[in-house]
Formats: sequence, structure tokens, C-alpha cells
Amino acid sequence: MNQLLLPGLDGHHLWGFLTALGSLSLLDEHAREQGLGPPRLAFKEDGTAVLQSPAVADQLAVVLLARLRALGPSLDGSLGNINRPSDFTRSNYEAIALEGDAPTTVNLLAGLACLVGDDASESTLCAANGSSHQNLVQSMRDVLKLVEEEHVRLALFEPWKRSYRIPDVKRKELQLGTRKPTLRLDPSDERLYALRLSNPTTTDDFSTELGAQALAIPAFGLLPVVPGKESITVASRRSGKRVTFSWVLWTVPATLRTVRSLVWGGVGRPKEQRERGAFAAFSADRVSGTKGKLSFAPSQGVW
Repeated sequence: MNQLLLPGLDGHHLWGFLTALGSLSLLDEHAREQGLGPPRLAFKEDGTAVLQSPAVADQLAVVLLARLRALGPSLDGSLGNINRPSDFTRSNYEAIALEGDAPTTVNLLAGLACLVGDDASESTLCAANGSSHQNLVQSMRDVLKLVEEEHVRLALFEPWKRSYRIPDVKRKELQLGTRKPTLRLDPSDERLYALRLSNPTTTDDFSTELGAQALAIPAFGLLPVVPGKESITVASRRSGKRVTFSWVLWTVPATLRTVRSLVWGGVGRPKEQRERGAFAAFSADRVSGTKGKLSFAPSQGVW
């Protein structure tokens, strides 16, 4: 195994943590397919992700991009008519689940929404809910069509500059219109009118870290929506209109199965989590704005 320091991935904030989680998931798929040992993920005390990987540093972006490309058929095929989780109905949700011939499709489906009776409950990690032409599933499709190897490499190995803008030729080729390639996990995605020099409805000045948007997509498949009176995503809690997602960081390199249990275990039992190698816990609130627009607040330390 190769130990790789990933200075681009900072687990202190929600987007960085989900990008690290998604990267581990993709690399685990690659390792199982190739008959290699499982990769492991840990974090330094400053939040930097450290990966024990069967791929060397120069190969990592290539391997992860190939796995990202493999997500495209699911999003364009069985999920092709779904733009956001609230578009699910009992009939189309069940049909997609039954037709899904790959675990990736089924896991992603469970991470986007669940059905309680006839109503679809979306992932509480969804902030792209249709406002400003931003829809979570459609954004996933757009991101995967735009991302290239260099974007993945920059997201992993360089401090995030959030400097990617859609080239005009790509916007025209993919018929993106005014859509933005974002899952809205970044607090800076919510730039209020009063704090801007330009009108966001008439000015195309959106920029982001495209590789990080792409690598966060498979993390949804690891965080299913739990059925209930008010369904929530694993590791979330709801209080009125506010939803809080929580996670821990750990120093002992952990496989995907162990990471999943750490995240699903929540942050409410610090003594138990510390005994398992966790050294810190964080949370981020999803908050509602005007006209039902959602965004994530900056993360906060829990312990």
C-alpha cells in the first residue's frame, strides 16, 4: 500500500469530508475489481486526509476519474428522468430499484431519497432543491460530464482555489443554460444579493472546485435516507426546519466498512468514538432561506 497525503481534502468542513469519503468509496470499488487490498482513510489533526492506496500518487486521479465515469450510465439511464430527489414517486423509485443491475445504482438511489407511503423524502444532504435552477441529480450529471483528470488531481493534491468556470464551448455543447455545476455543499455557494457586486441572475461569475464536486457524489451512496415520520439521512438530526449533519475524524487508517460504521455511529458518544480512534467531531447545519432555498452553514466543532 502507498501512503498518500491529500492536502486538498480538509475533513474539518462538510464538503471536504464528503469528498474524502467519496474518494475512498471509488478507490475501494477499484481495489475489489482488481483483487487488491482495501484502501484505508485517516486524517491528520489539522484535518488533512491521508489515504493508504493500492494506486500510487501519479495514478490516483486516473483511477478515480475512471470510477467517476462509470457513474454516468446510472445517472443518465435509470435516473435520467430525475432532476432532484423530490421528483421520485413510488412507481419510478421502485422501478429504478428493481432495474438497478449494479450496487452503485441502488446505493445511490438510497442515498438520494426514500419512500414513506407514497411520498419521497429527499436526502438531508440535498441543498440543490430546484432553487436558482440547481437540482441535485441534474447537477451530478453536469459535473460528471465536465470533470477531467486534472480537476480530480487538483482537488486531491492542491489547496482548493475554487477557480473552475464552465468554458463557453462546454456550456453550449452540453446545453447547460444557466445551470451551475454544484451540489451546494460549500457555504460560499450561497452568496446573497446584498453581499455581491453583480446580479447573479444576469451575471455568469460562478466558480468552484470541480474535481471536489465530482468526488463528493459517491459519498451520497454511503449515507442512505432513513425512513421515519420526518426522514433524515444517516448521521443527521432534524430540529424544526434546521437539519444538522455530523461526522468524526479519526487517526487510525480505516477501511470503507469501518469508516461507514464510524460515520453512522454519530457524534453523541465521544468516549466510545475516541476509543475507536476518533479525535474530533464536527457538524454543519442545512438552513432554509427565502422561497425555500437551502444552503449549508460553515461547520462547527462538536468535541
